[in-house]
Parts: sequence; C-alpha cells; structure tokens
Amino acid sequence: MSVIIQQFGERGILVSWQQKIDERTNKEVHFYNQKIKDRLSDFIIETVTTYCSLMVFIKQSQNYNIVKMEIEKIVLETPKFETIESKFWKIPVCYDLSFGQDLQSLSQQKNLTIDDIINLHCEPVYIVSFIGFLPGFPYLQGLNPKLITPRLSTPRLSVAKGSVAIGGSQTGIYPQQSPGGWHIIGRTPFEFFNPKKSTPCILQPMDSIQFYPISIEEFQDVH
Repeated sequence: MSVIIQQFGERGILVSWQQKIDERTNKEVHFYNQKIKDRLSDFIIETVTTYCSLMVFIKQSQNYNIVKMEIEKIVLETPKFETIESKFWKIPVCYDLSFGQDLQSLSQQKNLTIDDIINLHCEPVYIVSFIGFLPGFPYLQGLNPKLITPRLSTPRLSVAKGSVAIGGSQTGIYPQQSPGGWHIIGRTPFEFFNPKKSTPCILQPMDSIQFYPISIEEFQDVH
C-alpha cells in the first residue's frame, strides 16, 4: 500500500492513494476514515472521502502537527475490512423510455437491445464508493464493462429527481433535480436525501446496491 499524507491548506490533511477507481483502495479509504473519526473526533471538524483520497479538517483549537502524527500512526495499521459497517439495498428502477431518455441512443451506441442494457445494469451488486456532487448522490462502482460510456459532451441543465444514470465506468442516482452530464436510463421512486430526517442521506459509503426493474404502473404506485 502506497499512501501519501500531506498538508492541504491551513487546517487540512490530505491522505491519498494511487489515483484509480479500485474496490480495495476505496475500502482502505473508508476503513481509515472510520478509524480517524473514532479516535480523533475531539480534534477534527469533519472528513471527506473520494474513491482514493481522504481529507481531514482539523479544529482551529488543536495542534496541527500532533493531529497529523496521530493520523500517520493510524494509517500504518493493517486494514480490517470486515469491521466496516454496511447495508444491502434492493432498489427498484423504472426503465420506461419516458424516464430513460438516453436508453435508445445508448442501445444504438453499444449495439445492445434495451432489454440487454436493463439486464446488464440490474445484474451486478454495486458498492457505494462515496457520496458527492450533490447531497445524497451515490457514486457506484461495479458497472458491467459493456455499459461503460463517456459522459455527455454537453451536460443537461436539468435532470429529474430519482434519475438513474451511467457516466464513464460508474452508475449513480440523482437524489434531487439538478444539472447533470450522465446518460439517463431510468428512474427510481425511492427518496435518497431528505434534510429534515435525522440521517438525511440514506445510503452510506460501502453500502451495496442491486437494482431491479419495475413497470411504470408500479413506479406510480410507490411514488
């Protein structure tokens, strides 16, 4: 494991791994993130994770160098992935063309039928690598290589809440209406972010997800 720990700004510490989308690396990020939060909660403001990096923000009242040394000690520990808490979610998705506005173009581009795309998208168990871009937006790894598609050259100004999309080697869910540059293939009736709840973001890093198809009538019943 090659990890770089460096100062980032006045009160930040950046812990970074090899720059790639990799399940083991991402698990290490979240293992050390949890360890740092558990042991140094009195010394830090918050942490932010990505696929291969971890940012730690230190309280103004704390000695920066001492906290940095403590983080270095933690990162030397051997990760134990079984200690990472996670949940498994079955997420319904309606792949009707009225929701999946890019399904037809994706079908032509990939030389796959729409049913093929749906089956390939529903087959894997995805891992939530991190939450970003928007509050509650899960970056999911595990996409079938046949569905890897570059992002749109021109992002849309508005993507509907609940839209399920593909961007590069990732798939994700738009938790609220927003601009977006991924290919929209369906929509889920589930709500993934609600600021009024005690836990606003339902999904957490390292949770696993599997999609399953529903009809537009089933979508409307749930929605």
